[in-house]
Amino acid sequence: MSINVLRYTYEPERRKKSDLPGESFISLSTVLCDTVIPAAVSSRQLYTNEVFEVNLVTDGCGICRVFSESIPCKKGDVFIIPPNIPHNCFAGGETETVSISRLLFDTDDWFSGEIADIGTPRFCYGVFAGSPVIAYATLNAKTYGTVISVFDSITQELTDKQKEWKDAVRFNLSLLFITIARYIGKADQTETGFVKEWYYAGFAQQIVMESFSDAGLKLENLANMMYISKSHLSRLFQQYTGDTFSSYLRNIRLNHACKLLRETDMNLEQILASCGLHDIRAFYRNFQNYTGTTPTQYRNEKKVIRPKGEKTVEILTELSENMQNGKAKAVTELVQRALDEGYTPEEILNDGLMAGMSVIGEKFKKNDIYIPQVLVAARAMNMGAQVLKPYLSSDAVVTKGKVCLGTVKGDLHDIGKNLVKMMLESKGLEVVDLGTDVAPESFINTAIDENCQVICCSALLTTTMSVMEDVVKAAETAGIRNKVKIMIGGAPVTEEFCKKIGADAYTPDAASAAEAALLFCNEK
Repeated sequence: MSINVLRYTYEPERRKKSDLPGESFISLSTVLCDTVIPAAVSSRQLYTNEVFEVNLVTDGCGICRVFSESIPCKKGDVFIIPPNIPHNCFAGGETETVSISRLLFDTDDWFSGEIADIGTPRFCYGVFAGSPVIAYATLNAKTYGTVISVFDSITQELTDKQKEWKDAVRFNLSLLFITIARYIGKADQTETGFVKEWYYAGFAQQIVMESFSDAGLKLENLANMMYISKSHLSRLFQQYTGDTFSSYLRNIRLNHACKLLRETDMNLEQILASCGLHDIRAFYRNFQNYTGTTPTQYRNEKKVIRPKGEKTVEILTELSENMQNGKAKAVTELVQRALDEGYTPEEILNDGLMAGMSVIGEKFKKNDIYIPQVLVAARAMNMGAQVLKPYLSSDAVVTKGKVCLGTVKGDLHDIGKNLVKMMLESKGLEVVDLGTDVAPESFINTAIDENCQVICCSALLTTTMSVMEDVVKAAETAGIRNKVKIMIGGAPVTEEFCKKIGADAYTPDAASAAEAALLFCNEK
């Protein structure tokens, strides 16, 4: 097989967005497939993407292999394959070849809203409504001509990059998916009904690719999530991936271990933790079976040596953007890469993670994003911070102030409180989180013991709002009212109520709360 796009050579092969050029990733190329599909296709003869792939067969006939299913293809067939699905295209016979026009792109760069969110009914204009694994259709001559014209327009825009070229590409991508969506469903079923079964195997495979670092990941967990039996999922997984779940998961983890040995200076204990492994003896045994060498020998032979002090200028920007998009796995890898390239932990924390969280705060304040996006971004930031934690000395991290935070007594709601905590931390403030159902005395004692400049009280129930007034009174009784600022917030709370009880500030959202707390701390 010959292919004129850059390729990611680790096994099983995987194309990454970061491996291909472009300020907003998109690539269109012609591929000639001349390798005949072998009688037994191994997982190593398939590849996966971290981006979307649209394959339009422009000449010849052959086989599209997805998992262990072989689908005949000919001119006019189009296949849309989302990230993390193992697949490949093969020639139909010794004298046959298949010519494919291949489009690779990342939805995060080109779509927004439901169109970009996997699992929503409008995802990619509904082309995956029938099957979340792949979508494919046979186009008639007129529609085939339309799709070819769209491909040509995208190529022209990528080449010329004239004014508003990104808007033009986005328009053409939308037109492409809307056009194809009308034909999806007419050719995506077979007599065996395998498309329905692909959902289970495909979902499990995607979870493995995204969550292999979780040491508790088990087939049983996935079966429970999909409401099917463990034995049924095990059979389907082996049928459509060609491997058992445990072997597939082990190989993905070993694959990642190889990558870390090549590209980082992490010690073996850190590598095992990053791969979701804990038994070092089993790791050594499995690693030797997988690579034919020990981890130390592998690192010595394969280690990528960078000139000392060489830094990739864009890495902190890439880190910030991945964190904003909630890509936790990418964030942890980028944090480690930045460390390996010589960035200080403080640079990574301030210019990468916190800078990204500040953007999230501004977008949340303007209602450009909502609570789910904030939560996934915060999860990604926390995972990146965990990688940094061993490298950050307590002396090196300079906090801008200290805040104690909690939901008042009688109230167990914590989502709003947690959002405020994340925003406070993104401003460089140290937060003492008291949790929920916090008595006034606990707020005051913590403020005294921890030397906090600000107390933040949250309430989501009208019946618990009165406790906030008790906090103000308790501060006066303890003699610290002139030393500490008291901020309040929550759905039923108002500016009028704040003035009535004598609190210092009411803020309507988490981002505003963080800004107000920072101002109060700077006054001290």
